[in-house]
Amino acid sequence: MGLAREALIQNRPVEALAILDKLPDENFGEAIFMKGEIYFKLQRWGEALNNFSLFLEQFPSDKRAESYCVMIEDILDFYHKDQCNP
Repeated sequence: MGLAREALIQNRPVEALAILDKLPDENFGEAIFMKGEIYFKLQRWGEALNNFSLFLEQFPSDKRAESYCVMIEDILDFYHKDQCNP
């Protein structure tokens, strides 16, 4: 997990994802959360939301993951009527 976190801090998200994909199953929860963070950073909202939701299935009281889900849903629900209407 440390190498993936370091890659993420150094703005190498693709490398961090590759490291997380190779982790054994006992790190599943942490890896899913970190993948959500990476996808969030990459603005891949659907994948980020899926990872945070999966994490919340195992850890339903995690406030960090809940906050990420709310932020992503707000981003996806955003509608600017002046820019979207002809």
